Amino acid sequence: MKTLDFLGIRALQLDFFLLKHVGEKIRTRILKSGYASVELYAHENNIPKSTLSEIITGKNDPRLTTLAKICAGLGISLSELFRDPAIEGWVSESAPTYKPRHSSPARKGSKGKDGKKV
Repeated sequence: MKTLDFLGIRALQLDFFLLKHVGEKIRTRILKSGYASVELYAHENNIPKSTLSEIITGKNDPRLTTLAKICAGLGISLSELFRDPAIEGWVSESAPTYKPRHSSPARKGSKGKDGKKV
């Protein structure tokens, strides 16, 4: 996939890729589980049909609780839903590198209970 890194467009493309990929994986698991349709699965698991449809098409960035409910209905864990080489590549590309802005004041020359520098 060709991406641009201009004003966050690359991040948006990666987010859309992830949402679309996870949605397709959910749709496939629902149908492989023996449900006649995604709508039937949604009804039996108390998930609004429109919400599930938007998740499957990548138009909805689902809440963690919604994903957990979907996974519970499929009998899989959240980690199993995200265990996929395509998604692991996305995570490694898009995860920000943590860079602390400054040291914590407690770490600069702090003194212990005995008054000595730690």
